[in-house]
Parts: sequence; C-alpha cells; structure tokens
Amino acid sequence: MGEPERTSVTLTDEQRRLVRDNLGLVAVHLRRNVAGLRTPQRGREWEDLFQEGCLGLIRAATDYRPERGIPFAAFALPRIHNAVSRALQTKFSTIYTPPRRRVRPIDGSTALRRDEEARTPKAFEMSSDLADRAAHRQRPEADSTALQTIGERLRGKYERAVSAAAEAVSGRTSTRGDRERLVRTLVDDRFLVPDEESRRPLRGIARETRSSYARVAECDKQLCEKVRRTLEADPEFHALQRLSKTDPVGADLSIDENLERELAAVTAAEFTRRFSIASRDERTQMLQGLLELSPGDLDEIVRTRVSTLPTDTRERLLRGH
Repeated sequence: MGEPERTSVTLTDEQRRLVRDNLGLVAVHLRRNVAGLRTPQRGREWEDLFQEGCLGLIRAATDYRPERGIPFAAFALPRIHNAVSRALQTKFSTIYTPPRRRVRPIDGSTALRRDEEARTPKAFEMSSDLADRAAHRQRPEADSTALQTIGERLRGKYERAVSAAAEAVSGRTSTRGDRERLVRTLVDDRFLVPDEESRRPLRGIARETRSSYARVAECDKQLCEKVRRTLEADPEFHALQRLSKTDPVGADLSIDENLERELAAVTAAEFTRRFSIASRDERTQMLQGLLELSPGDLDEIVRTRVSTLPTDTRERLLRGH
C-alpha cells in the first residue's frame, strides 16, 4: 500500500497539544472497531490505519472549538472513525474483502466473552472515573489556578449524570448478559458525541451488538430519562443554564467566588425546601448525608453543634429523645 494521503495543515500550539495528548484515541478506535489487525494482511497493517486515524485526529483538532463546552475526545472519535472507515472503503477494498460472517445465535457466555474483549481499551468507562476524567480535562495545564467556566461546570454535571444513568441502566437484569456492553456503546457513540449528525444511528448500534432495534431504542430511552431526571433535580444546573443565556459572555463566564456563593445559596435553599416537606425518615437520611458529606472532622462538627444547645436540650439528646 502507498503512503496515506497527506494534508497540509498549520497547527497552533494548542492544536498540537490536543493531537499529542489524544493519540491514544486512534489506538482505541482501531482495537475496538477494526477486525483482523492481529493477523495483518496487505493494506491493513496497523501502522497504515494508525496514520489514517491520525489524519482524522488532526482534522478534529483544527475544527475543535472549546468554547462550545464539548469534550475533545467526544468530538474527535467520530472524525477518527470516519477517516479510518473512508480509508478502508477507498484504499483497501480492492486489496482485501472481509469474509461474510455467518449470523448465528449466541449464548450468554459467548456474549460475555465478546464483551470482555471489547472492553480493552475504552475512551470512556461507565464509572465514577468518568467524572474524574472530566474534572481533570477542565484544569488548564498552563495555569492550575484558572477559574472554571460555566460551560465547563455544565459539561461536568452532564457527564456525571450520564455516568450515573449508565450505571443504573446497565445494572438492570439482562437475559443475554450483554446489557453493560450495549449501554457503554450508547454512551460512547451517542451521549458523549455532541454533534447530532456525528452520533451513530440506533440501527448501527443494534447491528454491532446483535440486538433488536426495539431493545436498543428502549435502552437509549431509559438513559435519556435518567439523565433528564438527574439534571432537572439539580437547581445549580438550571441557574447556570439561565446565566449562560443571559450573560454577554455566555458559557465562557468564569465562576468566581461571588458566583460560587450564589450557586451555593441556590443549592442550600433547595435543600431546605425539600427538607421542610420531607417525612421524618427522609429528614433523618438527609441529615445523615449532610453530616457525612460535610468537610472537616465529623466529631468536631457534632461537638460544636451540641455545645451551643441549651442545657435541657443537651440532656434530652443524651437520653435519646
């Protein structure tokens, strides 16, 4: 096979950094979506396809606009996919034609084994690590003290909502044993891809996972509903959304100390409202969660609070009333 098509592009320092830091996405796509690379054939060697994927990564870096609040990995993966797929169709099709695969029933053990093979590696995993990666991406390398913007905060909240929804939906009973793989594919190829035209169609995901379209559509619907409920229940999310639409700077507005206090007050007011209408058992759970999540030493917090109470109230506490 000849050299891949070269593209004359002048990259800025930031675009070079994006390409350098995300080269692993190309390997992720090849291992996950291109079969037969462990037994190379003419025109299908790893190095050739890796170069094609890198061209897609470069195009993604030149088109990427961080002010839109989109994770670069989610923006780049569809473009890497398109570059590799286009190369396979136009440059390799006359050299190698993949054999037609015979569709056959698969049992639960086969589905689980295929699922384990597909897990290594992944650009995004459905776990709390997703939120950790999002937080890490939001810290600029050049200035660790830079304030977070509204767009970055909203993006982080959305990704955490997607992660929580994925955990909940993938944990439901599945007779085939491959529900986690299906949910992970929907998250990677649809929920974390901001451009609607770049999202994989549900029918394509159904073919890849060997699921019915109705099953994939229902799983997608469940994820959407979980994410929607999580974000609707977050008063800070709505406050940030309104501010991003009304402020001249929009989503690029930095969250300074004053704005952080305003957001904290919004959350505190909503927590107080929910506490006022909660049952006694629900109040106990809310207070327990508040104490457990409060910063500092829990014993010191309790000691300080109890010491401010009147004598008779302290006595009632000791008696368990």
